[in-house]
Amino acid sequence: MNASVARLEDVCEINPRAPKNISDETPVSFLPMSAVSEDGYVAFEEARTYGDVKKGYTYFERGDVLVAKITPCFENGKAASTSAIQNKIGFGSTEFHVLRASPDVDPKYVFYLLWSDRFRTIGEKGMTGSAGQKRVPADLLKRLEIPLPPLSEQKRIAAILDKADRLRQKRRQAIALLDSLTQSIFLEMFGDPVSNPKGWQWSKLGEIGNLDRGVSKHRPRNDPRLLGGAHPLIQTGDVSNSSGYIRAFRSTYSDLGLFQSKMWPAGTLCITIAANIASTGILTFPACFPDSVVGFSSSTPGVSQYVRVWMSFLKKTLETIAPAVAQKNINLAILRELDIPLPSAESLRKFNLAMDQLAIEQEKSRLQKQNSGVLFASLQHRAFSGQL
Repeated sequence: MNASVARLEDVCEINPRAPKNISDETPVSFLPMSAVSEDGYVAFEEARTYGDVKKGYTYFERGDVLVAKITPCFENGKAASTSAIQNKIGFGSTEFHVLRASPDVDPKYVFYLLWSDRFRTIGEKGMTGSAGQKRVPADLLKRLEIPLPPLSEQKRIAAILDKADRLRQKRRQAIALLDSLTQSIFLEMFGDPVSNPKGWQWSKLGEIGNLDRGVSKHRPRNDPRLLGGAHPLIQTGDVSNSSGYIRAFRSTYSDLGLFQSKMWPAGTLCITIAANIASTGILTFPACFPDSVVGFSSSTPGVSQYVRVWMSFLKKTLETIAPAVAQKNINLAILRELDIPLPSAESLRKFNLAMDQLAIEQEKSRLQKQNSGVLFASLQHRAFSGQL
């Protein structure tokens, strides 16, 4: 790749200001941080007007590149191209930096470049703030030196990565279809979980299994002495991104971390009660988790699987009723008193078998998605090291 080197501030406007002549009725696309997936695409957008968002949110336009400015979002690759948003004007989380490419720079090239591990590593070295909440300052982005081949070469690289990314998206869509099939099977076997048309016996969630919060006694929770050992540590994000089964972990406890926490057995149903409220995932290995996650277990076969899918129907309701102080959360008292229709043991057995079969297909799709991600990362590395 015949590329010169340029400072990012010389080829991109960083954090541009909104024009002053926008009408309050102008439709805009609103993107919270959660709207940007870990794969770098916009998963959803909210319809707003300029009058709703002109104060207190980050302004961008279609085609701009968004980059997270805080950890852990930055470390997890929170960046997105906004070329596909519905409205020309967008607003979003104040924790985004906005990059607007100059006419001789392809925005998709910039997106793929900044989203690569190589440049996230550079960004991590220049962060400011404490260990618990580091930030990527705008000055760091401005000083960042990037390889800049001719525009035609930028477009060629972006087109190759676009094709690889579309393969990843197909794998992601397959997983989403399987996830939706989970609810379809539930409805077919048990009926609507709120109206209970099949007349299953009502119980309280706390009566059909054990519910207890995770444990993290030590303060501060991010004390380095607690981390980096051999004991898996599950966080709320691991649960919400698990697609129902927690098969991986990103953090670990040391022996000291384990001593002040609790190890939960494989098969435990994890339920988040803060941040992403009522997300669920079944542990496939023993692990610890903090008190922002609740563990559910039952001696009756199939109950944990049933509760996992049942909770997915209640997620929006629980988010609505959750009390908010610093952030919305629910507690054990709310969970234990939830009314749940409990099917017969034979129905639960059949449902458990169906979920086991579906889990096999989900795992196949997950591995295919993982392989397509490895291919994409390899192409990305080659593209920005002059080998593509």
